[in-house]
Amino acid sequence: MLGGCPDVRGEVGDGAAIIDGELTNGGGPGSGSGGGGGGASGPPGSVEMPMPCDEVFAGYCYGEGQPKPVDAEPGVPAVTWSDIAIFRPRPPTQFMQPDGWMVVGLPTNFVARTEPHIVSGTLLGAPADVRFTPVGYRWRYGDGSAVRRTTTGATWAALGLREFDATPTSHVYDAPGTYVIELDVEFTAEYRFAGGAWRSLAGVIVLPANDLIATAGDAVTVLVDRDCTEGAVGPGC
Repeated sequence: MLGGCPDVRGEVGDGAAIIDGELTNGGGPGSGSGGGGGGASGPPGSVEMPMPCDEVFAGYCYGEGQPKPVDAEPGVPAVTWSDIAIFRPRPPTQFMQPDGWMVVGLPTNFVARTEPHIVSGTLLGAPADVRFTPVGYRWRYGDGSAVRRTTTGATWAALGLREFDATPTSHVYDAPGTYVIELDVEFTAEYRFAGGAWRSLAGVIVLPANDLIATAGDAVTVLVDRDCTEGAVGPGC
């Protein structure tokens, strides 16, 4: 359990209130550059609203102000986020299409790599599993815009689309420049003792993926070396 006072923010999207924050005293992993989601401004319309934290771990706020879980079965202990601190989810990653560059005015496709997974260990002195499930993907595109999605996205080929077609996770850049793209992934957590029934923890844990650095340019400078009308087969034609 880390010390410090959490600076908690909230934003509303996809019909749910999402909380996020960082420690203002004491610090911790995930509160540095590119991590945690709390260090960058949210999408237009986001609001700052102080909300209570039941648990603070790795610089994040958990529980969404809800009460701690109550034992559903006699003899089975209730578990909090601080109890499962040693069960670390696998860090998510992201990639983009095209790789490392964008065309101004055309969709760039971003894809997250993560999936539900189980981490096994010892919880409160007993063998246990914790299952982490990704449920939200918060992209910050480096041009002042941000969005929360509920899908990892997929490659153009997997979606049966052509290059530069719009996708559920694509973004269009309006001006040339070099941009840093950040992604935070929200995970829910469930736990079970010795193969018993799964139980959910209230709230989410938010983990950062790798940053992407890419340059946006005009189509004539980054797409093809000839006119598409001459039968070129380069990207965008």
